[in-house]
Amino acid sequence: MRVLVAAGGSGGHVYPALAVLEELRGMGKLSKAVWVGTERGIERDILQGYPWIEFHALPCRGFPRGEPWGWPASLWWNLASLVKAVRVLRQVCPDVVLGMGGYPAFAPVVAAALLGVPTAIHEQNAHMGLANRLLSLLADKVLLSFPDTRGVPVKKAVVTGNPVRREFLGPGPGGQAGELLVLGGSQGSRTLVEATLRAAPTLARLKGLRVRVQVGRAADPRWVKERLQEAGLSGVQVERYLDRMPEALSRARLVVARAGATTLAELAAMGRPAVLIPWTGAAGGHQAENAQALAREGGCMVIAERELSRIDLGALIYKLWLDEEGLRRMAQASRRAAQPRAAEKVAHQLLALAKEGS
Repeated sequence: MRVLVAAGGSGGHVYPALAVLEELRGMGKLSKAVWVGTERGIERDILQGYPWIEFHALPCRGFPRGEPWGWPASLWWNLASLVKAVRVLRQVCPDVVLGMGGYPAFAPVVAAALLGVPTAIHEQNAHMGLANRLLSLLADKVLLSFPDTRGVPVKKAVVTGNPVRREFLGPGPGGQAGELLVLGGSQGSRTLVEATLRAAPTLARLKGLRVRVQVGRAADPRWVKERLQEAGLSGVQVERYLDRMPEALSRARLVVARAGATTLAELAAMGRPAVLIPWTGAAGGHQAENAQALAREGGCMVIAERELSRIDLGALIYKLWLDEEGLRRMAQASRRAAQPRAAEKVAHQLLALAKEGS
C-alpha cells in the first residue's frame, strides 16, 4: 500500500504519524511512504533519520490568531500549497492519505478529496482543532485519541487512541528511574524553564537528585544549566531537544511537562507519573482537556498555568519525590490509561480505506 502522510509543525503531529508508518512497515503492508510537511518545520529534521520516507515540502502558513492583517498572505501560501499538493498526489498516486491535523495537513487532504483519494484524519487532542474540524467534512474517516472529543461528525468517527512509536511499548523502567525530567515540548516553554529555576533551591535539598531539562527554543541550555547549578543542583543535564525520548522517560521517576496529546500518550505508554502544566495558548484550551483526561484516571497532577507563580512548585515536587507509594499509584494509573494498540488500529483503518478505494 502507498501511503501519503500530511503532518508537520510540531512533534505532537509528527511522532504519531511516524508510529503508524512504522506499524504498517512492520506488518509488511507498506510499499511506499510519502510525507508532505512544511518547509521549515521540525518534521524535515526528524525525517532525516528515516531514509525510507520520501519527503515533500509545502509553502503553507498558519493563520495568525489575533493578527487578521496577516491572513491574506497565509491564504495565498495555502492556495499555492494546494496546487503543489495536487501535483505531488498525481506524482505519487497514493492509495490513502492520512492527515494529522494542523495547517500542514490542510492542503494535502483537500487535494486528496478533490482527486478522489481515500482520506483519514487523526485528532490527537481532546478538543478537535480548526483544521481537523474543517477537514472532517471531507475526510472518509475521523480517527480519535479520546472517546469524548468535541466537535466530531459521529458517523465518521473511530476511536483508535494516539499512536506511539514501538520504543515506548517495551518493559517499564523498573527501579532505575531516578531523574526529574522537565519537558517543554518540541518548541520549548519559557514558563516551565522559569518555574524550574524558581524550584531549584528547594530541589537541591533532595540528596543525589538528577535533573534533566528539555528547553527547546525557549532558552539557552548552557545558561539554564549554570542557573540550576548556582542554585545548588549538581546532577544537571539541559538539552535543547531530546532525540531519545523513550530512554529519557525510562530514567524519569517524575515528569514535569506541558500537556500535549503526544506527550501524554508517551507518558501513559511508559507508566510515568507527572505534574502537568497545560499551555494556556493551546487552541480551544485542548491541553487543559488532555491533562484532565489523564488526571481523572489518577495518572497525573494538574497545575493551571495562571496559578504557577503562586504555587511553590519546588515544595510540591519535593513532597511527591519522597512519596514512594503515591508515585507508584500514579504510575500504575498512567499505564492503565495507555492505548498500546493505537498505531495498529490506525493502520487497519488505513488498510480498510485503501481496500474500499481500490
